[in-house]
Amino acid sequence: ILLENITFPDPVINMAIGSSFSGAKTMVASSGGGYALMNEGYSLAGMLESPLVVVLTSRPAPASGVPTYTEQGDLQYALNSGHGDFLRIVASPASMEEAFYLSSELFDLTYRFQTPAIFLTSKHLSESHITVDLNLNKTKWAEPKLFEGDGEYKRYLDTEDGISPMKFIPSDELVKWNSYEHDELGITTEDPDITAKMHDKRYRKRETMIEYMKNNLKTVNVYGDSGPLIFTWGSSTMSVLEALKYGDIDATVVQPIYLRPFPVWEVQKYQNQPVISVELNKWGQFTQLIKEKARIEVKKLINQYNARPFDPIELSTRLKEVI
Repeated sequence: ILLENITFPDPVINMAIGSSFSGAKTMVASSGGGYALMNEGYSLAGMLESPLVVVLTSRPAPASGVPTYTEQGDLQYALNSGHGDFLRIVASPASMEEAFYLSSELFDLTYRFQTPAIFLTSKHLSESHITVDLNLNKTKWAEPKLFEGDGEYKRYLDTEDGISPMKFIPSDELVKWNSYEHDELGITTEDPDITAKMHDKRYRKRETMIEYMKNNLKTVNVYGDSGPLIFTWGSSTMSVLEALKYGDIDATVVQPIYLRPFPVWEVQKYQNQPVISVELNKWGQFTQLIKEKARIEVKKLINQYNARPFDPIELSTRLKEVI
């Protein structure tokens, strides 16, 4: 089910959570301004431990900005959406082909770990057109951990990995999702010991997911194996690759697909190397991210913030100047 924001994005995300409650694999889509109105619902999904994929298409902002053009200015917003502590997943595709496979992968992760995810892209990519060959056998089908047994069903059962078995309506058992802090049954509580216990349960899902990512997911794309080191993300990756081809520039391009949890284990080998970063925003949000998470020091930021995607020919010239 795809629920797309037209005018009222806040009830749309609540409708999506309701669909998830019944077991439907649900995605909700909007741009930055619309997603701003979904933040309370995003936090709700975090407390409910609701599987949900949110497509956030970044446009020039703040407010309405330049709504018909593109930017990568919503990165820090996506990384820190919602209030309180819960497992957040943020990933960004470089191309149409990657967007297709990544969307199914995020569905799998949201059901596997029962938490919302943000599919972060830019208007440039989301409204572009390209013909690609797709292999449906490479897509993942979300399979949640289901409750099996005749005993009392505990929606928020405290397990070793933090992941509670799921059960969907209609059911002979009571299935209770609760936005308030709750016990294992989903009953509202303000008891300090139970509150801490449920915090610990939700935190263990993060540790479990990081181990899963290390062993099962491709979290970073690397193009090339020599020359200067270029870090970029999202749709700017294709601009960089085209610029390198046009300018006949030999370089290594590193594109983290997952931005939260950030795959430090994959990129820490690039510490203490001179790095160029390329992104479509003024403040260098991705540059700040790789410095904070992986202690990668960027020597030169090539950015653009005029509401247009990079022109590969111009970008080629800028890269040559820096190199």
